[in-house]
Amino acid sequence: MNQTHAVAAVTAVVLATVLIGALGLRISRTTSDFYVASRTVRPGLNAAAISGEYLSAASFLGIAGLVLVQGPAMLWYPVGYTAGHLVLLVLVAAPLRRSGAYTLSDFAEARLESPQARRVASLFVVGIGWLYLLPQLQGAGLTLEILTGAPDWVGGLLVALVVTGTVAAGGMRSITFVQAFQYWLKLTALLVPALFLLAAWYGDGAPRARFDAPAVLRGHTVVEVADTVRIGLDDPLTVTVTGSVDSVAYTGRTVTLAPGTHHVRGGTTLSFAPGAELPARAAGGSDPSAGPSRWPAAATDTSCTPRTG
Repeated sequence: MNQTHAVAAVTAVVLATVLIGALGLRISRTTSDFYVASRTVRPGLNAAAISGEYLSAASFLGIAGLVLVQGPAMLWYPVGYTAGHLVLLVLVAAPLRRSGAYTLSDFAEARLESPQARRVASLFVVGIGWLYLLPQLQGAGLTLEILTGAPDWVGGLLVALVVTGTVAAGGMRSITFVQAFQYWLKLTALLVPALFLLAAWYGDGAPRARFDAPAVLRGHTVVEVADTVRIGLDDPLTVTVTGSVDSVAYTGRTVTLAPGTHHVRGGTTLSFAPGAELPARAAGGSDPSAGPSRWPAAATDTSCTPRTG
């Protein structure tokens, strides 16, 4: 990617984030505005904000990396923390809202009537937040390094400054607006390339894979024909035959079959050299009018590469 375009794109996203955060600053007036946006955020906006956080660097890039390194079993990680988030909403978020508390620490102290519970809750919140923040900053630094060639610490520092400034200035209302904006931005970034790829795939007239295309054999392959078949060849085929082809008996003889239709009697063994094409069109029985079917045979070496076109 052209670094000028990359820098311009990153700059545009940062400026948009700052401007949207400033909108929340203009609206925020009270403590309730700062901590919980006065509890006036509508469900659609709140869902977009939560989804924007869900598609973060820690989750999106982290899960992609885990799947790449460890395999599809790692997809249980996003399932796990998504289910945990639902439990959190039901057992913690709803009671916290009804209690009138602003933070989990306030809620823990009010519910359990224990300052010690407040301290423990605060430690857990800070610890979990820090563990979540580290991959976020690492992902930001890696992304900016790939796009612009800047040192990896620049991306982490830039994100830390923008987020800290937005939170300190506008509170929860600013963060909600910013996360909702980032959700739609990320969704667009995922959908636009997918739509272009689909349009290119349907509109470029590229050849499609043929299920009846011949297979190119990688190694020496021996095929035993179980029943009499009719094969069609587009090109000459050199094969070693033990049995009967076109009513002619062979005993381990190498013959070249001309393009056209040939009849291979059941019990015949065909030996193909490496790089030969296994005929893709085969008809069961000796009836020339029979339609195409697969080889009714067993191969001692089935390694082959499907061909398109």
